[in-house]
Amino acid sequence: MHPVLFRIGGFPVYSYGAMLFVALVAGVFVAGREFTRKGLDRAPLYTLVAVIAIAGLVGSRVFFVLGHLSEFSGRWSAVFDINTVGLVYYGGLVFAFPAALLTVKWLKIPSETAAAAAGLALPLSLGIARIGCFLNGCCGGKPTGLPWAVTFPGTAAGVHPTQLYEALLDLALFAFLLLVGTRMLEGWDLLLASLAGYSLIRFFMEFFRQHSDARAGLFFQLFSAAIFGVCTAVLLVRRRGRESRAPADT
Repeated sequence: MHPVLFRIGGFPVYSYGAMLFVALVAGVFVAGREFTRKGLDRAPLYTLVAVIAIAGLVGSRVFFVLGHLSEFSGRWSAVFDINTVGLVYYGGLVFAFPAALLTVKWLKIPSETAAAAAGLALPLSLGIARIGCFLNGCCGGKPTGLPWAVTFPGTAAGVHPTQLYEALLDLALFAFLLLVGTRMLEGWDLLLASLAGYSLIRFFMEFFRQHSDARAGLFFQLFSAAIFGVCTAVLLVRRRGRESRAPADT
């Protein structure tokens, strides 16, 4: 656990914030490659990423605060401190998705390209961000006696390193989508597959994660199951629609 990576003078550089920055840069790089592959100018991408990053950060923080109101009572200034702990991915998704749709329309970016770029960037960025969670000691797991259990300050026994579990699975999802998914899926289909894949990962991670409120795990599992069901259903409908139109096009 290394919540502070290093200091510049008296200014601490937090591992959590640093890994979020690395995750953003990596996501931009992957999305930029997708734009280049489609022959598009990368310039509008940076505006889109900025909007997504801000909306996602606000949404993920809002969801965390709403779920931990008692912890902020009497110290509301801590709401604005994101260097240590307190971002919920699904909150970021709820805020960032509509913001991204509006920005894509405003910048006149082909929605299919933007969707494919997001589908590839998301699991990579999430995987890197989870390493930041591990270094910070947040989002940990339930107690376990497994050989690879990790003991964080404040925990009496070893716990599942769920941050690393998810990081590995997120990066595996990214590799699968990059090497296999891009050959089989395009545009919105790639984004739907990415969201479905992550929701499946998050569903199973909740069996190992520890929450201050025991109901949180069930909530995230139900939310994950809903996203997986919706994304899978839409993906199948889209593919069947194309297959039914294929004979008419030949």
